[in-house]
This record gives sequence, structure tokens and C-alpha cells, in this order.
Amino acid sequence: MKGKAPIFFVAALALLAIVETANALLAPWRVAGEADWAAAAAEVRAGFRDGDLIVFAPYWADQHGRAVLGDKMTLEMAGHADTDRYRRIWQVSIRGAQAPDVGALKAAHRSQHGKVAVALFEKDAVEISYDFTAHADEARVTQSTIAGGNETPCYRNGEGFRCGALQIEPRTLEIDYQPRRGILAPPEGGRSTRLEFADVPMGRTLVGYTGIHDYFSRKNADGPVDFKVLLDGQERLAQRTVNADGYKRFSVDTAALAGQKHTVRFEISAPDPAWRTFGFHVESRK
Repeated sequence: MKGKAPIFFVAALALLAIVETANALLAPWRVAGEADWAAAAAEVRAGFRDGDLIVFAPYWADQHGRAVLGDKMTLEMAGHADTDRYRRIWQVSIRGAQAPDVGALKAAHRSQHGKVAVALFEKDAVEISYDFTAHADEARVTQSTIAGGNETPCYRNGEGFRCGALQIEPRTLEIDYQPRRGILAPPEGGRSTRLEFADVPMGRTLVGYTGIHDYFSRKNADGPVDFKVLLDGQERLAQRTVNADGYKRFSVDTAALAGQKHTVRFEISAPDPAWRTFGFHVESRK
């Protein structure tokens, strides 16, 4: 048996060498060329309508996809929270991949351009009655102790608000390694940051997402951030977010308030605020 062992290892190494050589020779044939990407982009451009969504699969092909279709992609599209507001979704993909955004939807149209595939998905879409990120400048931003008490107003600073050393502002966040459009609202120790929106046209639900922005923040700490939603001063949601939650969805039933205007307040706090670059995005949906 001992004499056969060297032969076995030599055979295994030879097989490994053959596999690696085959992969090296075949790899170039699997790569989509510039002409393939250009042809796929031309089809999307020809059929694209305002309000459509463009996604790429697998996700790591996103950069190449934006190189050929980036001018059609707004910041809102690139950092979309979900696909609920979109009626039509264009998927540009390679290697048979499917984007999570299209889920189990069936394509209304498919085409192949060399190694790049294009698929168009159509579905029902929800109507947005109020986008809090888009209206971040309408917020009244204050701070108070977590226990309550007098509020200290934060002052306007650029596109956002300055609360002591903290900047609260709308921006493109990096949550769960993807761009996410939302409001950056890092907490401060012992204090609650409050963003209050008056006269919000209410739909049937408030749908939102929370997460920790920036890879280095998630690397350097893992403490929780507490997020509350209040309607006319009444608490309707209390959610705790940690690194592992990624982009965490929530919803609040507001059917009884639909068609009316009400005050919505968000409160952010954390037991240990170090490296807690918290971000959130919320929409009132009809």
C-alpha cells in the first residue's frame, strides 16, 4: 500500500494540472466581449421608458453594466431599496445568472447577444405618496436625552443638518456591500436624534429599511442601533438593527390614515454609538 501512495499523488497532481489548464484555455471563451455588452445595451436603450429599472446579474457584473448603461441609471435607481415602485425591470446578465430583484417573475421578453442576455420583466407597481429621503430637507431635526426632556434643535448644514459633531443628511449609503439611497443618521451617546416630518400625505403603509453604512463601521463595531417610528406622537414601531441584519425591511400599517396628512417622526439612538453610521430609507405607499 505504501508503494502505491506516491503513484496516487502523482496521478492526482496530473489530473489537477489538466483541469487547471483546461480552465485557463476555456476561460476566455466564457467572457462576454465588448461587442456583446454594446449590443445588449443598445436593446435596453431602444426599449427603455422613464421609470424603468435596470439591474445586472451576477451582482459583480454591475460595474461593467454601468459602464455601458450608466447614463440611463439615476442615483435613485442605483440605490433602490426594492423593486415595488417599478413596473418594468430590465435585467442584463451573463453566465445564466438571475438578479434577486426579479425573484420568481417570468420574463415578458428575452434575447441573447453573444454571452450577454437581456430580459424584460413586467409587474404591478405601488404608488409612492411620500419619499422621506427625497424630502429630507423638510424635516425638523432635534436631539434630546434618551429619557426625554427638552429638545435641542439641529441647524441646517449643506443638504443636511448638524447635530453637534454629527451630520444628518440624505446620501448614497453602502449597506450590505451595495449602494443604498437613504438618510445617514449616526446616533450620539446618551441622546436620541429625532427627524420629524409634518403634513405627510399618508398612504396605506409605511415601508422602510435600516442598516449600518460603511464597511469599516461594520468591521470596527457591532453594537445595536434603536430606531423608532411615531405617528402623531404615538409609537408605532421599535426596531433594533445590527451588522448582521444587512438591509432590514419593516412596514407599518397606516390604512386608517390613508388620504390624510399626519406627522411622522423617526428616532435614532444607540447604547454605544462608536462606529454606528446608521442609515434608513422610508416611503409612504398607497
